[in-house]
Parts: sequence; C-alpha cells; structure tokens
Amino acid sequence: MIEYIIIASIMALLGAAKKTKKPVFGQLTLTGEKAVDWVKPDSTITARKIWIGTAGAFDDYNLPEWAKEKGIVALIFPVSEWGNPMLVIQKSILRVLESKCAEFEAQGCAVNVLKVQLGQVAEIIFEENEPTFTFIRPKNAKQFDPYKVAIE
Repeated sequence: MIEYIIIASIMALLGAAKKTKKPVFGQLTLTGEKAVDWVKPDSTITARKIWIGTAGAFDDYNLPEWAKEKGIVALIFPVSEWGNPMLVIQKSILRVLESKCAEFEAQGCAVNVLKVQLGQVAEIIFEENEPTFTFIRPKNAKQFDPYKVAIE
C-alpha cells in the first residue's frame, strides 16, 4: 500500500515538473494566452509600467485580430502583479500616454526598449509615485467620440 502511495507521489511530482512555453502565472484565456482588460468609460488603473508598440509585438497576450490591425497599441500594467494589463487602442488615449511617458522619462523614470520577435516595445517603469489614469467618456458620447484622460 505504501509503495502505491510513493509511486503516485513521484508521478505527481514528475507531472508538475513538466516544462511549458506558456506562462505559469497570470490569468490565462482558453487559448493559453495572457488575458487583458479593456478600456471602458470611467476605467481607472494605477500603472506599474506601460508598454507601447505594435500590436503584433504582444503575441503572449490575448489581443483580438482587429486590434492587431490598429497599428500602435499600449498595455498598462497595474500595480498588482496579479492584475490583468489594460489594453489601449484608442488614438485619443494613446496620444496622451505617449506625451505623458515623455514627461515621466524626463523626470527620471526607467525606460527600456524591448526587442521582441515582431519588432520593439517601448517600456516605462514606475518604481515610486505610480500615476493613476482615469479614462472618462460622457454618457451622451457618440461611438467614436474621444476619451478624456485624467492623471493623478
């Protein structure tokens, strides 16, 4: 009886040690890619880091095909490492993000250029005084009206 328990334990450990190419942590979608949240009216996120690049560069994340046709997109990573990054595809928000990232860089935030298979991603990391972004859209706004961005 004890032999069976030992063998079952060893088999469980060997199965758990199996290496995977997909990430182990982070919320995964049914396709095995990391999940993202979407910008919705009155969404708020406190940023730990921001990535800006072509949509094809974010192949680990579950981006819809139509988002990949948008060109430049951004992922805003929350302070909590367990939260999903927020996908930004709206040009009105991307203009503000790019401008503010240039200001944050001038103020001394860490900036990197990450090389990925399908290009490069600009990364800015906030080690302290993380900014909080709120994306505001009036209730009576039309479908393609721009978002307003409040930054604290």
